[in-house]
Amino acid sequence: MKGRILVIDDELAMLDACEETLTYHGYEVTLCDGAEDGIAAASRQAFDVVLLDLKMPGKSGLDVLRELQTLDSNVKKVMITAFPTISTAVEAVKEGAFDYLPKPFSPDQLLITMERAIEQKRLSEENQRLRRALGLRSGFEDIIARSPAMMRVLDLVERLTESDSSVVIEGETGTGKELIARSLHANSPRRGKPFLPIDCGALPETLLENELFGHEPGAFTGADRRKHGLLEAAQGGTVFLDEVANLSLDLQVKLLRVLQERRVRRLGGQEDFDVDFRLITAANESLEEGMNAGRFRRDLFYRLSVVTLALPPVRQREGDVVLLAEHFVTRLNEAGPKHVDGLAKGALDVLERYSWPGNVRELQNAVESAHSLCRGAVIESDDLPARVHADSGPSPHATSGNFDSARRQFEREYLQALLRRCGGNVSRAAQASGVHRSTLQRLLRRNGLRSEDFRS
Repeated sequence: MKGRILVIDDELAMLDACEETLTYHGYEVTLCDGAEDGIAAASRQAFDVVLLDLKMPGKSGLDVLRELQTLDSNVKKVMITAFPTISTAVEAVKEGAFDYLPKPFSPDQLLITMERAIEQKRLSEENQRLRRALGLRSGFEDIIARSPAMMRVLDLVERLTESDSSVVIEGETGTGKELIARSLHANSPRRGKPFLPIDCGALPETLLENELFGHEPGAFTGADRRKHGLLEAAQGGTVFLDEVANLSLDLQVKLLRVLQERRVRRLGGQEDFDVDFRLITAANESLEEGMNAGRFRRDLFYRLSVVTLALPPVRQREGDVVLLAEHFVTRLNEAGPKHVDGLAKGALDVLERYSWPGNVRELQNAVESAHSLCRGAVIESDDLPARVHADSGPSPHATSGNFDSARRQFEREYLQALLRRCGGNVSRAAQASGVHRSTLQRLLRRNGLRSEDFRS
């Protein structure tokens, strides 16, 4: 695939012409015949280029351009119009447009513009990666993302690198909260000091209190020597409290006192010690809801939540499933001894349709299982765990958008299922579907599908 392109135009003939040209030349194309549908598509999925009509009913192309720029400033926007003027071209460029195509344009003009836009985007991304490698020294290596939802999170993380404020990271289980916490620490002024994590939900209250505050000899039966707690041992570094919502109200009071006074007293001790640490906490539920329900202290909530980062679940990270899966395959290959060449198209389709209630952790587990069981050169859909197949319904976008976008989505999914059933044999697929072979080949080209990807 050369790149992902979103075309937004109220003229169906223009949509069809762009789709036919671009899919034939290897691009993945999404079509929207209205401004709102286009904005919704851009918020769900990351694109390389957006081809946008300047004149549309409802919102103008410039209004849509501004919203797209807010959603993802990295995507290249190309304006198209039948009424080109210098003033509108200048205004579009000022608002973030990469280029301007006057109607009518030839297929060659369209292709040249797309190639330039994608090349420029990739150069920009490489430049950003280099800057990040220099400025964000570590901790980002395992954060694999390109979805707008995660890009917004990473932008916040980058803005927090020179901050010492307390941060709450909220997100479902398996979304990578500790990974984000480690990144915040690794790129903060405290990076040379300890990062000490503890899972507040994994320990009983008395043991958790001992781990946090430490104890003096004789504090309880078996306490024969002094123990420094995490809050003391992290001196100059970062303490990460995972599942902080599980803290008892008594422990919440004691933690609040430490944060207010910046002093800690070991269990069984009489002396307070100065402490200096940054506190990052995480929860798989809303701390504000816990506060409103009386499970979490209001004063502690305001101490902790100076900044809140909300991590999206995998089902909301459009386009990231494939990136993550391929990343996990690469890591498994590097670990050896087994090596596979990647994931087949059918396997990727199954992965993208699954809802991933266990998020990144579950996806990693599924890919590792398939990698272990794979008998061929690539991971096929049959290698994936049964639960992934059982819960893989139609594409999550099949019932969204307008009728034309739903019809195009259905057509693509039907062709994929047909090719899988016929083992990539176009003649058999044409016979099974009752469609002439040349018509079927045209439909495959229009949907960016290659029969050889479905051959076992």
